[in-house]
Amino acid sequence: MEEISKAILDYVEALNELKRLNIVKNQKDFTSQLGEWMASIIYGGNLAVSGKQEDWDLEVNGTKYQIKTHAKAYSTKRENTDFKYSKGSKIDFIVIIVFDENYKIKKIYKVPFDIAHELVNKDRKELVIKWKDLDERFTENIDDILLKNEILTIFKK
Repeated sequence: MEEISKAILDYVEALNELKRLNIVKNQKDFTSQLGEWMASIIYGGNLAVSGKQEDWDLEVNGTKYQIKTHAKAYSTKRENTDFKYSKGSKIDFIVIIVFDENYKIKKIYKVPFDIAHELVNKDRKELVIKWKDLDERFTENIDDILLKNEILTIFKK
């Protein structure tokens, strides 16, 4: 466990230096893979074998999860998640994990798919779920998650 924690912390430090040097501009791939891994720890499931798996990223006892992860720079004002899934998608829950730019957990939302579909802002060209529409019913208790999953404490604010 200590080896995993050190490797993740070393990577974040290196990524910040690469951004400072303008060598990389974002951390999209790392961020999404990190979020999927975290969700597998939190919910105790199995990640899809293929990165091209249709609809879902994680399966827990037959329940399918789509994981969306964001690492937001302090200067970023966007507070929504793209949502481009039809009602017939093979998804039971949408999990949205929001990090700050140093990969400290800000929020984790777990939304039943049918409710997420209803919350999508359909008035705009971009289909998104606004985080401000996700109330306490959908907000996971980060302290409880960290208490149950010691390895995730490296992401504590």
